[in-house]
Formats: sequence, C-alpha cells, structure tokens
Amino acid sequence: MRAGGFLRLVATQATMLRRNTGFWLSSLIVAVVSILVFGWLFNPDTRPFDLAIVDEDGSEPALSLVAAFESVDNVDVASGDQDSELSALEEGDRAAVLIIPEGFGASLAAGEASVLAYFDNSDLIRVGYVTTTVNSVIGAFNEDVSGGGSAVTLDARSVSTENTRYIDFLIPGMVGMAIMYINLGVGMMLVTWRDQGVLRRLGVTPLRPGNLILSQAASFSVVSMLQVVIILGLGNLVFDVSINGSLAWLAVTVALGISTMLAIGYLIGSFLHTPTAVNAVINAVAFPMIFLGKAYFPLETPTALTPLVQAMPLTHINDAMREVVNGSGELGDLWLSWAALAAWVLIGFTASVRAFRWQ
Repeated sequence: MRAGGFLRLVATQATMLRRNTGFWLSSLIVAVVSILVFGWLFNPDTRPFDLAIVDEDGSEPALSLVAAFESVDNVDVASGDQDSELSALEEGDRAAVLIIPEGFGASLAAGEASVLAYFDNSDLIRVGYVTTTVNSVIGAFNEDVSGGGSAVTLDARSVSTENTRYIDFLIPGMVGMAIMYINLGVGMMLVTWRDQGVLRRLGVTPLRPGNLILSQAASFSVVSMLQVVIILGLGNLVFDVSINGSLAWLAVTVALGISTMLAIGYLIGSFLHTPTAVNAVINAVAFPMIFLGKAYFPLETPTALTPLVQAMPLTHINDAMREVVNGSGELGDLWLSWAALAAWVLIGFTASVRAFRWQ
C-alpha cells in the first residue's frame, strides 16, 4: 500500500473517531474529573499525622518552634528522647521526628540555626504532605523571627526525602488510565465494523489486515496523545505538577503505552464476535488494572498477587510515567517497564494480525 493511500486511510479513520465524541471524550472526562476531585475536594494534604519533636535545647526560640508545630490542626505533636522517637519512627508510629539540637537558640541569634528531620518514606502520599507541612511551619517561623530569611534550615540527615504530593502521584496515573481506556476501545470499533458488515466490504478491496490495523492505530494514537497533553497541561497549570525527567523518555513511555493498549484492544476484538462480549471483556480487563495498577493510590501488593500485578501493562505504564514525571527518569529506572510493554506490543499485534478476519 502506498504512503499516500495509507495517510488518507488514517485521516478517514481519525475523522470517524473525532465524530464519535462520546467515545474519546468519556475517558478524558473521567481523568479530568478524577484530577479535580482528588486534587481539590479529597485532599490528603489535610490528613493528620504524628510528629515527634525532641527538644535538646529548651531555649525560648526552641519552645516557640515547638509551639508553632502544636498550633497546626493536622499535626499531633509528641515529645520524647531521640532514641525512643527514632525507634517509633522505624516501627511506623511516627510520620516524622524533628530534633532541635542543643545550642539552637544561640545559633538562631547568630542567624544560622538548623533542625534535624527524619521522615517515614514508606507511604508515598503521606511523606508528601508531611514534608510540605514541616517546611511550611519552618518557613512561617523564619518569617516571624527574621522577616522571611533562612535563619532556620531543615537538615534531613540520613534520610532520603522527596516532597511528593498526592496530586504528583495522581497525574501520571490518570495519563495511564486515559491511555488504557481509549485504546482498548479499538477492539469495540473492530467488532462493531465486523458486525455492521464494514469489514466484509473492505475485505473485497486490496486492503491488507496489517494496513487496516496500522491505520486505525495511528488515528487512535493521535487522539490519545492529545489527551495526554491535556492531562499533563491541566496538572501543570492548576496544580503545578512539572515533568522532572526527559521529554524524550516521556514520549517513548507514552508511545509504548498507547501501542500496548492498542495491541490488547485488537487482541480482544480479533477473538470475540459481538460488541456486548467485547464490552464485558474490556471492563473485566480494565477495572482490575485501575486498582492493582496503581492508577489512583500506591499499593503494597500481597505476595500472592505480585506476579499478576507485574504482568499488568498498566502497572508498567504508570511506573514509567511516575519515573519520568516525579523522578529523574533515568534510563536504568525505565528499561524494565519499557521491556514489559514492548513484549505486550509484540505478542498482541502478532496474535491480532494472525487471528484477524473480515467477517
């Protein structure tokens, strides 16, 4: 098939897809509404947490800093010695331990005081709002004592802390979910065309199954990439969610994610005969992936379910998206997810082309 004919076929199918607004708009609306609801209305940043403060100085400035934390509604402040509170932190009984060292008051008078902070990083959502709250209180304390300078700095010694908010976790998951929903729908389109006799009429033309699948995949990819741009743009404009990693690696991740879900959609459409059956299977595939694939929340996978979760393509799409958006997006952190997605693409499209039938 010549390139010109293939591009006309892609444009025709893209037009058909664009006119079916209910199909492509529904997945985008679900993602946008989820972002707004979970980002604004259900705001985990306001959840209370336990903070232990070890005051080794006992000076008036140190007591003022303790009082500043005690005045925050969602912080339950405890006190004790350093060893016992760090043990409580390791056991999960504290979200953070703040240590005000001896000499804090004198150092503050000299304009260069610091406090030590230890955070529990086992809960990705909680560590985000805990670090945000601690930094905010210290910032307000600096405003009071020095008019906005950095008289007090936070020293997170021996702990790797990342200021990750829940919305930072959510946005990549919504990208993955949107990619999943719209591209699995290609199976519904394939079966609907077969049911309506469209494929039978195309079957008497020189059009090959591979060219039809590629043209449909190209049109779905264009719409899917527009959805990704909208979701990431909304996250940046409304919630200040930025992409920390490489845009090139983001493009590779999105492309592999789209290709994987298209391959699965075609696989479903190639083996099933009716739109009702396809709809049921897509829902049976999609809903477990949404929750087990960490679209909305982090998941501590039970040992028995680990192989299933690791086999799910949405798990790898979301993991790779979060590496690029929230992390540094290094190739060493991405290759395993990319390899898993590439395997799905290869298996899915190969089986789809072989199982394809015009009627």
